[in-house]
Amino acid sequence: SQEIDEDYEVLKKEINDKNFSGVEKICSQGSTFLKKSLSLVFQANKNPESIDRALMSYLKEERIQLEKGLAVLGTLGANAPFIGLFGTVLGIIRSFAYLGSQTGSTAVMSGVSQALYATALGLFVAIPAVVSFNIFSKKIKDLQSKVESLKDLYVSKISE
Repeated sequence: SQEIDEDYEVLKKEINDKNFSGVEKICSQGSTFLKKSLSLVFQANKNPESIDRALMSYLKEERIQLEKGLAVLGTLGANAPFIGLFGTVLGIIRSFAYLGSQTGSTAVMSGVSQALYATALGLFVAIPAVVSFNIFSKKIKDLQSKVESLKDLYVSKISE
């Protein structure tokens, strides 16, 4: 992330200074997403529509790759509380069954304990999954925004 931020600032400065050969050189020396994306901008002809189409096509393909693991995190984050809730319901049912048979408070408390453990486990899985999902989603959006920002800056500078 720090490397991407540094690349972004350097590339932005070079584009602002209209040092397009410097930008091409920087992009050819690295393999970060930002540099690969901008390389496509320079490979397209100077027509803004061609630049836009080439970059958007690349960004769509890359976004699919970048978001591959997000589906798992999203699914875990969304469903873990339900699994915990299911365990909670089973624990409460168990507690009521013990109450109905008048087994004693120890057996009832065992069911309540099971219910609380299930709830805690569901939250233990869901919270980190949701936080991770949000962090990675934001990074992907930020990266795409930086690429689009540099592309727009480049198009505006070649039009001057």
